[in-house]
Amino acid sequence: MPEIWLRYGTSEVVLDIKAENMLRHARLAEEPMSDDVLSARYEAICSSVDGPVDMVILDGSRVAAGVASRLVSYLEGRGRSIGGIYSTARVTGIDARPFRGIASGRRTVLISRAALDPVFTYSCTATALMRLDTRLMHNAYNAFIHGEHSRIREMVDGYLQGINSNSTSLEIIQGERGIVDLLVCDTPSSYHLVSSRLDGLAYHAEVCRSIIASPGHTYRLTDALTALWNCSRVLKGDDGIIIMLAECVDGLGAEALQMLVEGRIQYTAAVDSHGYVDGLEYVHMIKAMREKGHDLGLVTMLPERYVRALGFRAFRRIRDALAYILGRMGQRHKVMVVSDAYTMPLVRV
Repeated sequence: MPEIWLRYGTSEVVLDIKAENMLRHARLAEEPMSDDVLSARYEAICSSVDGPVDMVILDGSRVAAGVASRLVSYLEGRGRSIGGIYSTARVTGIDARPFRGIASGRRTVLISRAALDPVFTYSCTATALMRLDTRLMHNAYNAFIHGEHSRIREMVDGYLQGINSNSTSLEIIQGERGIVDLLVCDTPSSYHLVSSRLDGLAYHAEVCRSIIASPGHTYRLTDALTALWNCSRVLKGDDGIIIMLAECVDGLGAEALQMLVEGRIQYTAAVDSHGYVDGLEYVHMIKAMREKGHDLGLVTMLPERYVRALGFRAFRRIRDALAYILGRMGQRHKVMVVSDAYTMPLVRV
């Protein structure tokens, strides 16, 4: 019986699965970066800036906060002064002011996670900045729910042309076993660099009927739902099962999901015409998956009332999730296991 370790937020859990029940284990092949290589990336940023440096943290994750802390120490250790530290969300362990926009003429380092994104396909500093523009996101959301992906790409390209080129992006690629890469580039290049890098990490898989997946080092439900969207691309449409590991120690992660569990919005067609609220794409996405017949589950510490309101089955142990799949599909059914589902694109072949 093989033991597969999967990341569950702050810890790891083991999935004991019989060989005859294992379809495949999809995960990032790349090893975490060594300390020497990480230091070289910090040095690349240090060499690209002079004078006071503003630092902006565009991702509220713990890994982004850790990278920001190390970068501050590195810059200060080499005589670079930090003009200010700003964040778009509360960041544990860092005294950061609310981000109001990039200061004109100041050298700025923007820190984000390179990952997948249901609306923009990829997440980077550029798309994180786009998400701060409510009108832009309203237009992007409308394009998303109507499947107008080329229109969204045009929005991204148009936005990139207007970005302040006096800024440096630091894109974190986090795997289940640690940081796989730190991409350093000027911000207008961030989307194209991240998309190329993540495409190179893609896992090609045939369609399957059941998946147990881990987003990796993620702590919010929105991260797990991004991983869910990624996995759904290789799931059989009418009776497929996806069960996500989603500890959610940092909560839901989006206002629209909070509205959903509180009953302020519903899973109806009317939600598609709702004025954009942060995370509304996840509500639409879950509704679309349920309409396709997908059976969705969460191994989570969220209250069961929240899980039911979101339209998921709740599991407290990964063993119970596996037992549910085999009970539905048969005791010799083969389950696909996916690690790093937040970062590694799954491509259907």
